[in-house]
Amino acid sequence: MTKTIGEKIRNFMVAILVGLLVVAFAVWGVNDVFTARAGDSIVTIGDSDITSQEFTEAFERQLQTQNRDNGTSITNAEAYKSGLHNQVLQELVTNEIIEIDANDLGVGVNRRTARNVVKEIANFQNDLTGEFSEEKMDSLLAQNRITRNQFEKDIYNTLRRQQTIPAIIGGISVPEIYSTQLYRYVTEQRKISFITLTHDDIIDAKSPTEAELKSFIDEFSYAYTAPEYRKITLLRLEPFDIIPDMKVSEDEILAAFQYKIDLGELGAPEKRTVIQITALDESSAKKAADMLSSGQDPNSVANTLGLIQPEIYTNVVKDQILDPITAEESFKMKETESKSILGSLGNWYAINVSSISPAESPNYELQKEALRQTLLTEKAQEEIYDITGTIEDLMTDGLTLEEISDAINWPLSYYNYIDRSGSDQTGIKMNGLEAIPGIASDESILEEIFIADLGFETDLFETRNGGYASVRVDEIIDSQRMPYEEVKYPATQAWKQSQKNTLLNSLATKIVKDINGGLTLKEVVLNLKNKSITEQIIIRGQPPQNLGNSVVVDIFDSNKGAVVQGDASTKNTKQIAILEEVLSSEEFPTGEILKIIQDRSSQEISNDVQNAYQQAILKDKTLSEYPEKVKVVLGIAEE
Repeated sequence: MTKTIGEKIRNFMVAILVGLLVVAFAVWGVNDVFTARAGDSIVTIGDSDITSQEFTEAFERQLQTQNRDNGTSITNAEAYKSGLHNQVLQELVTNEIIEIDANDLGVGVNRRTARNVVKEIANFQNDLTGEFSEEKMDSLLAQNRITRNQFEKDIYNTLRRQQTIPAIIGGISVPEIYSTQLYRYVTEQRKISFITLTHDDIIDAKSPTEAELKSFIDEFSYAYTAPEYRKITLLRLEPFDIIPDMKVSEDEILAAFQYKIDLGELGAPEKRTVIQITALDESSAKKAADMLSSGQDPNSVANTLGLIQPEIYTNVVKDQILDPITAEESFKMKETESKSILGSLGNWYAINVSSISPAESPNYELQKEALRQTLLTEKAQEEIYDITGTIEDLMTDGLTLEEISDAINWPLSYYNYIDRSGSDQTGIKMNGLEAIPGIASDESILEEIFIADLGFETDLFETRNGGYASVRVDEIIDSQRMPYEEVKYPATQAWKQSQKNTLLNSLATKIVKDINGGLTLKEVVLNLKNKSITEQIIIRGQPPQNLGNSVVVDIFDSNKGAVVQGDASTKNTKQIAILEEVLSSEEFPTGEILKIIQDRSSQEISNDVQNAYQQAILKDKTLSEYPEKVKVVLGIAEE
């Protein structure tokens, strides 16, 4: 399973997890579909769902792993900006889809099989005997904050999926001859000569007659039709409305600061490398501690005294040490110090602190303002939540927006005719300000406005800024053709532009005909003003930016001497190209290049197969995502 609990302990799980799920599943993404069903779900897939708790746990595990591996202290907000939430969602969706299929197929796993797989994990085996060590497994799980139940469930689900995925993509590998031909195909080169035509190369288009213009307007009526406009009354409660009245004390900010430190979101806690040798009794524990103090190797100490191999907690925080007394004592000791202790379960231990990494304290002043804004937003949202309860009660009693506004002492907003984009009849968009976004920047409000029935207040709905709103449509101006005199000038300019493009196409067609009739490109440009010929070698796998896509495609589909024309890469331009020479690649890929091509080709085929697999599973199941809930559960304030 990709980046599940098994991935968190990938250093010792690689033997069974690598290859179970193909990385390409991430290309499926998370569809941006919205439905009315949500509840506590972050994503729904048919009747299955991914709850906010499942997402939060997966996100936190991934973030903790990332911070630990990279030595960073990235916050939820920073991880969100980097797209970590999307990665986690993709993995959860992938796992859920495969789980659905495994259920449909009735795939099961024998518990004995799962147990045998666990026993084969090298890091769970005793270093001396090579046999499975339950104590070592418990220790490693504890270091990674994973319960045995979580681990067993993860192994069981992984093995179920293993029976599904390999059956679909197993054995996909392209032959060497295919990779060789593909390499020669994409590295094929062609030498061309071409010219670029613009509106400067044609005579200016005449003005249209009134009849021509009216016919043109009729043909492109969609461009000269005013949109539907709606006059609305809006009750809108947003955090940015309330924040100015909110207060946050210094103690609250300090508490939030410390809380984030405790969570590992800020700074870095003290870490230690602790050696723990389980002894038979107090006497052997003291002997082991003395030997560790003298600098002897921990494994040698255990062998000499006939004890089991030591547990070594490398660069861990206190609560990653399985035995709480060992944890407490080892974090009181000095570096290189050793001692014997009686553990929480009655076992005697010799412990040694081999290294200490001091805690890194974050700068409070640098974090203070961001924490203050977060706390203010949270308080504002709590206040809004309380107010919405009152509003819903008043709506149930049948009060109008005006009456509700008076009852809660909250002003209404009035908009005299806006279109679906949030613009008024003069074209001004209601974007608002950065600190106070207007309705044009909130798709949820615009959507409600244009699905609401005339004269009826909508139920409260959530806005993109974490607030709530209700809207009433008071008047509707239907979409209609704009007056002729109003559109005459822009329509005339559009007609001229269309005529110029027609003339440009005619010129390009004539030039191609002349060249095919025997003229050279040099002879053609003599009749054009300040026109030059460009010679260029192009590569199939690296199309140049100065040529239009259709020109490049036609060149590589043609034989030597062919003349092609098409749109250039810039607007209102045409290009005419002659294929002068085909430069076939005589190179054969070898070594690493050949392997990369084979792997990539195999992966692309695998992607296609997996995509078809996904679509088949989702054929009768709607995949829906609720991105705003992701922000809520992660505590991400809207920017």
